[in-house]
Amino acid sequence: MKRFLLVSLIAAVALTACHSINAVPNAPTLRASTIALSVMTPGEVSTFPATGTGNIAPSTTIVGGSTDMDEPLIPFFDASGNLWVPQYSGHAITEYPGTATGNIAPSVNITGGSTTFSGLTAVYVTSSNIYAADYTLNAIDVFPSSANGNVAPSRQIIGGSTGLSEPWGLSVDSGGTIYVANFTGASIEEFAPGANGNVAPSVTISGVATTLADPIGPWRDAHGHLWVANYTGASILEFAASASGNVAPMNTISGGSTGLSDPDGIAVDGKGYIYVSNSGSSAIEVFAPGATGNVAPVQTISGGSTGIIGTYGLAIR
Repeated sequence: MKRFLLVSLIAAVALTACHSINAVPNAPTLRASTIALSVMTPGEVSTFPATGTGNIAPSTTIVGGSTDMDEPLIPFFDASGNLWVPQYSGHAITEYPGTATGNIAPSVNITGGSTTFSGLTAVYVTSSNIYAADYTLNAIDVFPSSANGNVAPSRQIIGGSTGLSEPWGLSVDSGGTIYVANFTGASIEEFAPGANGNVAPSVTISGVATTLADPIGPWRDAHGHLWVANYTGASILEFAASASGNVAPMNTISGGSTGLSDPDGIAVDGKGYIYVSNSGSSAIEVFAPGATGNVAPVQTISGGSTGIIGTYGLAIR
Protein backbone atom coordinates (compact mmCIF):
# COMPACT_ATOMS: atom_id res chain seq x y z
CA MET A 1 0.00 0.00 0.00
CA LYS A 2 2.83 2.42 0.88
CA ARG A 3 4.54 1.67 -2.42
CA PHE A 4 1.27 2.37 -4.30
CA LEU A 5 0.79 5.69 -2.49
CA LEU A 6 4.37 6.75 -3.21
CA VAL A 7 4.06 5.93 -6.92
CA SER A 8 0.75 7.81 -7.09
CA LEU A 9 2.27 10.84 -5.38
CA ILE A 10 5.22 10.91 -7.78
CA ALA A 11 2.88 10.67 -10.77
CA ALA A 12 0.76 13.53 -9.46
CA VAL A 13 3.79 15.75 -8.97
CA ALA A 14 5.04 14.94 -12.49
CA LEU A 15 1.70 15.84 -14.02
CA THR A 16 1.58 19.10 -12.11
CA ALA A 17 5.05 20.00 -13.38
CA CYS A 18 4.16 19.37 -17.03
CA HIS A 19 3.85 22.71 -18.89
CA SER A 20 1.09 21.43 -21.13
CA ILE A 21 -1.44 21.18 -18.30
CA ASN A 22 -0.74 24.57 -16.75
CA ALA A 23 -3.88 26.47 -15.83
CA VAL A 24 -5.69 28.04 -18.76
CA PRO A 25 -6.36 31.71 -17.89
CA ASN A 26 -9.35 32.24 -20.18
CA ALA A 27 -11.08 28.85 -19.88
CA PRO A 28 -14.37 28.99 -17.97
CA THR A 29 -14.59 26.34 -15.23
CA LEU A 30 -18.29 25.76 -15.91
CA ARG A 31 -20.67 26.38 -18.81
CA ALA A 32 -19.85 29.70 -20.43
CA SER A 33 -22.38 32.51 -20.05
CA THR A 34 -21.46 34.80 -22.95
CA ILE A 35 -20.16 34.54 -26.51
CA ALA A 36 -18.41 37.55 -28.08
CA LEU A 37 -18.33 37.48 -31.88
CA SER A 38 -16.40 39.69 -34.29
CA VAL A 39 -18.75 40.41 -37.19
CA MET A 40 -17.20 41.00 -40.60
CA THR A 41 -19.73 43.57 -41.86
CA PRO A 42 -19.96 46.39 -40.82
CA GLY A 43 -17.06 45.67 -38.44
CA GLU A 44 -18.38 45.24 -34.91
CA VAL A 45 -18.31 42.96 -31.89
CA SER A 46 -21.59 41.52 -30.63
CA THR A 47 -22.37 39.32 -27.66
CA PHE A 48 -24.93 36.52 -27.31
CA PRO A 49 -25.96 34.25 -24.44
CA ALA A 50 -23.87 31.08 -24.56
CA THR A 51 -27.02 28.96 -24.33
CA GLY A 52 -28.79 30.93 -27.09
CA THR A 53 -29.98 29.41 -30.32
CA GLY A 54 -31.87 30.41 -33.44
CA ASN A 55 -32.54 33.84 -34.90
CA ILE A 56 -31.93 35.93 -31.79
CA ALA A 57 -30.81 39.55 -31.39
CA PRO A 58 -27.43 40.22 -29.80
CA SER A 59 -27.28 41.21 -26.13
CA THR A 60 -24.78 43.99 -26.88
CA THR A 61 -23.08 45.39 -29.98
CA ILE A 62 -20.00 47.62 -30.02
CA VAL A 63 -20.13 49.60 -33.24
CA GLY A 64 -19.62 53.17 -34.47
CA GLY A 65 -16.92 55.74 -35.17
CA SER A 66 -15.91 56.23 -31.55
CA THR A 67 -15.14 52.53 -31.06
CA ASP A 68 -12.13 52.62 -33.42
CA MET A 69 -13.30 49.29 -34.86
CA ASP A 70 -11.53 48.57 -38.13
CA GLU A 71 -11.79 44.93 -39.22
CA PRO A 72 -11.90 43.42 -35.71
CA LEU A 73 -10.68 39.83 -35.50
CA ILE A 74 -10.57 37.19 -32.74
CA PRO A 75 -11.73 38.89 -29.50
CA PHE A 76 -10.69 37.94 -25.97
CA PHE A 77 -12.19 38.17 -22.47
CA ASP A 78 -9.64 38.79 -19.71
CA ALA A 79 -9.97 37.48 -16.15
CA SER A 80 -11.94 40.61 -15.15
CA GLY A 81 -14.42 40.16 -17.99
CA ASN A 82 -13.09 43.06 -20.07
CA LEU A 83 -13.24 42.58 -23.83
CA TRP A 84 -10.07 42.97 -25.92
CA VAL A 85 -10.15 43.21 -29.71
CA PRO A 86 -7.33 43.09 -32.29
CA GLN A 87 -8.01 45.48 -35.16
CA TYR A 88 -6.57 43.93 -38.33
CA SER A 89 -6.81 46.97 -40.62
CA GLY A 90 -6.80 49.48 -37.76
CA HIS A 91 -3.39 48.21 -36.55
CA ALA A 92 -4.48 48.43 -32.92
CA ILE A 93 -5.46 46.51 -29.80
CA THR A 94 -8.54 47.99 -28.13
CA GLU A 95 -10.21 47.17 -24.81
CA TYR A 96 -13.80 47.76 -23.65
CA PRO A 97 -15.77 46.98 -20.49
CA GLY A 98 -17.38 43.56 -20.78
CA THR A 99 -20.88 45.04 -20.79
CA ALA A 100 -20.08 47.82 -23.28
CA THR A 101 -22.51 48.47 -26.09
CA GLY A 102 -23.08 51.08 -28.77
CA ASN A 103 -20.69 53.74 -30.01
CA ILE A 104 -18.27 53.69 -27.08
CA ALA A 105 -14.60 54.69 -27.07
CA PRO A 106 -12.08 52.04 -26.00
CA SER A 107 -10.63 52.28 -22.50
CA VAL A 108 -7.27 51.07 -23.85
CA ASN A 109 -6.00 51.66 -27.38
CA ILE A 110 -2.52 50.36 -28.23
CA THR A 111 -1.68 51.79 -31.63
CA GLY A 112 0.94 53.79 -33.51
CA GLY A 113 4.23 53.33 -35.32
CA SER A 114 6.16 52.13 -32.26
CA THR A 115 3.90 49.09 -31.90
CA THR A 116 5.03 47.75 -35.34
CA PHE A 117 1.48 46.40 -35.90
CA SER A 118 0.76 45.43 -39.47
CA GLY A 119 -2.23 43.06 -39.43
CA LEU A 120 -3.34 41.67 -36.08
CA THR A 121 -5.43 38.50 -35.86
CA ALA A 122 -5.54 37.76 -32.14
CA VAL A 123 -4.87 39.11 -28.66
CA TYR A 124 -4.39 37.29 -25.34
CA VAL A 125 -4.16 39.05 -21.98
CA THR A 126 -2.80 37.75 -18.67
CA SER A 127 -2.18 39.57 -15.38
CA SER A 128 1.35 40.41 -16.56
CA ASN A 129 1.29 40.73 -20.33
CA ILE A 130 -0.65 41.50 -23.48
CA TYR A 131 0.18 39.17 -26.39
CA ALA A 132 -0.70 39.80 -30.05
CA ALA A 133 -0.38 37.73 -33.22
CA ASP A 134 0.66 39.76 -36.27
CA TYR A 135 -0.40 37.89 -39.42
CA THR A 136 1.33 40.25 -41.85
CA LEU A 137 4.66 40.58 -40.01
CA ASN A 138 4.81 36.90 -39.01
CA ALA A 139 5.39 37.95 -35.43
CA ILE A 140 4.18 37.59 -31.87
CA ASP A 141 4.30 40.84 -29.86
CA VAL A 142 4.38 41.03 -26.07
CA PHE A 143 3.54 44.17 -24.06
CA PRO A 144 3.30 44.76 -20.32
CA SER A 145 -0.30 44.61 -19.07
CA SER A 146 -0.23 48.38 -18.41
CA ALA A 147 0.54 49.25 -22.06
CA ASN A 148 -1.55 51.92 -23.78
CA GLY A 149 -1.03 54.27 -26.71
CA ASN A 150 1.96 54.31 -29.04
CA VAL A 151 4.33 51.93 -27.25
CA ALA A 152 6.92 49.43 -28.46
CA PRO A 153 6.57 45.76 -27.51
CA SER A 154 8.78 44.59 -24.66
CA ARG A 155 9.40 41.37 -26.57
CA GLN A 156 8.85 40.32 -30.18
CA ILE A 157 9.16 36.81 -31.60
CA ILE A 158 10.07 37.32 -35.24
CA GLY A 159 12.47 35.94 -37.87
CA GLY A 160 13.14 32.92 -40.03
CA SER A 161 13.94 30.54 -37.17
CA THR A 162 10.51 31.04 -35.60
CA GLY A 163 8.70 29.22 -38.39
CA LEU A 164 5.85 31.71 -38.06
CA SER A 165 3.79 31.81 -41.24
CA GLU A 166 0.73 34.06 -41.07
CA PRO A 167 -0.13 33.31 -37.42
CA TRP A 168 -3.89 33.44 -36.86
CA GLY A 169 -4.63 33.04 -33.18
CA LEU A 170 -2.71 32.35 -30.00
CA SER A 171 -3.09 31.33 -26.38
CA VAL A 172 -0.80 31.38 -23.35
CA ASP A 173 -0.71 29.06 -20.34
CA SER A 174 -0.09 30.11 -16.74
CA GLY A 175 3.60 29.28 -17.07
CA GLY A 176 4.02 31.67 -20.02
CA THR A 177 4.27 29.10 -22.83
CA ILE A 178 2.81 30.59 -26.04
CA TYR A 179 0.74 28.48 -28.47
CA VAL A 180 0.25 29.73 -32.03
CA ALA A 181 -1.71 28.49 -35.06
CA ASN A 182 0.12 29.10 -38.33
CA PHE A 183 -2.52 29.67 -41.01
CA THR A 184 -0.47 29.13 -44.18
CA GLY A 185 2.19 27.18 -42.31
CA ALA A 186 -0.40 24.49 -41.49
CA SER A 187 1.06 24.01 -38.03
CA ILE A 188 0.71 24.67 -34.32
CA GLU A 189 3.81 26.02 -32.59
CA GLU A 190 4.79 26.42 -28.95
CA PHE A 191 7.31 28.97 -27.72
CA ALA A 192 9.04 28.80 -24.36
CA PRO A 193 8.22 31.35 -21.65
CA GLY A 194 10.25 34.51 -22.20
CA ALA A 195 10.94 33.69 -25.86
CA ASN A 196 12.23 36.74 -27.73
CA GLY A 197 13.69 37.50 -31.12
CA ASN A 198 14.53 35.00 -33.84
CA VAL A 199 14.02 31.83 -31.80
CA ALA A 200 12.83 28.38 -32.82
CA PRO A 201 9.64 26.95 -31.33
CA SER A 202 10.05 24.37 -28.57
CA VAL A 203 7.29 22.18 -30.09
CA THR A 204 5.79 22.05 -33.58
CA ILE A 205 2.73 20.05 -34.62
CA SER A 206 2.72 19.65 -38.41
CA GLY A 207 2.61 17.10 -41.19
CA VAL A 208 0.16 15.07 -43.23
CA ALA A 209 -1.14 13.08 -40.26
CA THR A 210 -2.29 16.25 -38.47
CA THR A 211 -4.78 17.12 -41.27
CA LEU A 212 -4.13 20.80 -40.48
CA ALA A 213 -5.38 23.00 -43.33
CA ASP A 214 -5.29 26.76 -42.70
CA PRO A 215 -5.79 26.35 -38.92
CA ILE A 216 -7.10 29.15 -36.71
CA GLY A 217 -6.64 29.10 -32.94
CA PRO A 218 -5.49 27.36 -30.88
CA TRP A 219 -7.80 27.25 -27.86
CA ARG A 220 -6.51 25.35 -24.82
CA ASP A 221 -9.25 23.64 -22.85
CA ALA A 222 -9.28 22.83 -19.14
CA HIS A 223 -7.25 19.66 -19.82
CA GLY A 224 -4.59 21.47 -21.83
CA HIS A 225 -5.83 19.98 -25.10
CA LEU A 226 -5.33 22.16 -28.16
CA TRP A 227 -8.34 22.88 -30.40
CA VAL A 228 -8.20 24.55 -33.81
CA ALA A 229 -10.75 25.57 -36.41
CA ASN A 230 -9.55 24.12 -39.70
CA TYR A 231 -10.65 26.88 -42.08
CA THR A 232 -10.01 25.18 -45.42
CA GLY A 233 -10.59 21.72 -44.01
CA ALA A 234 -14.07 22.71 -42.72
CA SER A 235 -13.40 20.80 -39.53
CA ILE A 236 -12.58 21.10 -35.85
CA LEU A 237 -9.47 19.32 -34.59
CA GLU A 238 -8.47 18.43 -31.02
CA PHE A 239 -4.87 17.53 -30.15
CA ALA A 240 -3.57 15.99 -26.94
CA ALA A 241 -1.68 18.24 -24.54
CA SER A 242 1.53 16.31 -25.27
CA ALA A 243 1.11 16.34 -29.07
CA SER A 244 4.26 17.02 -31.09
CA GLY A 245 5.41 16.44 -34.65
CA ASN A 246 3.40 14.67 -37.33
CA VAL A 247 0.62 13.33 -35.12
CA ALA A 248 -3.05 12.70 -35.81
CA PRO A 249 -5.64 14.69 -33.87
CA MET A 250 -7.32 12.82 -31.03
CA ASN A 251 -10.71 14.06 -32.26
CA THR A 252 -12.12 15.48 -35.50
CA ILE A 253 -15.54 17.04 -36.08
CA SER A 254 -16.31 17.19 -39.81
CA GLY A 255 -18.86 16.25 -42.41
CA GLY A 256 -22.09 17.50 -43.94
CA SER A 257 -24.16 17.23 -40.75
CA THR A 258 -21.83 19.60 -38.88
CA GLY A 259 -22.72 22.59 -41.06
CA LEU A 260 -19.09 23.72 -40.83
CA SER A 261 -18.15 26.17 -43.58
CA ASP A 262 -14.95 28.24 -43.33
CA PRO A 263 -14.81 28.09 -39.50
CA ASP A 264 -12.64 30.95 -38.23
CA GLY A 265 -12.83 30.79 -34.45
CA ILE A 266 -13.14 28.24 -31.66
CA ALA A 267 -13.57 28.11 -27.88
CA VAL A 268 -14.31 25.30 -25.43
CA ASP A 269 -15.84 25.88 -22.00
CA GLY A 270 -15.36 23.99 -18.75
CA LYS A 271 -18.31 21.71 -19.48
CA GLY A 272 -16.82 20.75 -22.82
CA TYR A 273 -19.23 22.65 -25.08
CA ILE A 274 -17.46 23.63 -28.32
CA TYR A 275 -18.24 27.08 -29.77
CA VAL A 276 -17.39 27.82 -33.41
CA SER A 277 -17.72 30.97 -35.52
CA ASN A 278 -18.73 29.82 -38.98
CA SER A 279 -17.79 32.42 -41.56
CA GLY A 280 -19.24 30.56 -44.53
CA SER A 281 -22.77 30.50 -43.09
CA SER A 282 -22.63 33.68 -40.94
CA ALA A 283 -23.40 31.68 -37.83
CA ILE A 284 -22.25 30.55 -34.40
CA GLU A 285 -22.41 26.80 -33.95
CA VAL A 286 -22.19 24.98 -30.63
CA PHE A 287 -21.36 21.28 -30.37
CA ALA A 288 -22.08 19.08 -27.38
CA PRO A 289 -19.31 17.89 -25.04
CA GLY A 290 -17.63 14.83 -26.52
CA ALA A 291 -18.91 15.57 -30.04
CA THR A 292 -16.95 13.74 -32.72
CA GLY A 293 -17.27 12.84 -36.37
CA ASN A 294 -20.14 13.93 -38.61
CA VAL A 295 -22.48 15.31 -35.94
CA ALA A 296 -24.95 18.19 -35.96
CA PRO A 297 -24.49 21.16 -33.62
CA VAL A 298 -26.80 21.35 -30.59
CA GLN A 299 -27.19 25.12 -31.03
CA THR A 300 -26.96 27.40 -34.05
CA ILE A 301 -27.21 31.19 -33.80
CA SER A 302 -27.99 32.66 -37.21
CA GLY A 303 -30.54 34.74 -39.10
CA GLY A 304 -31.41 38.35 -39.80
CA SER A 305 -32.06 39.32 -36.18
CA THR A 306 -28.54 38.28 -35.14
CA GLY A 307 -26.90 40.90 -37.35
CA ILE A 308 -24.21 38.38 -38.29
CA ILE A 309 -22.87 38.99 -41.80
CA GLY A 310 -19.65 37.02 -41.94
CA THR A 311 -17.54 36.20 -38.88
CA TYR A 312 -13.99 36.94 -37.76
CA GLY A 313 -13.67 34.79 -34.64
CA LEU A 314 -15.18 34.50 -31.17
CA ALA A 315 -14.45 34.31 -27.46
CA ILE A 316 -16.36 33.07 -24.41
CA ARG A 317 -16.55 33.90 -20.73
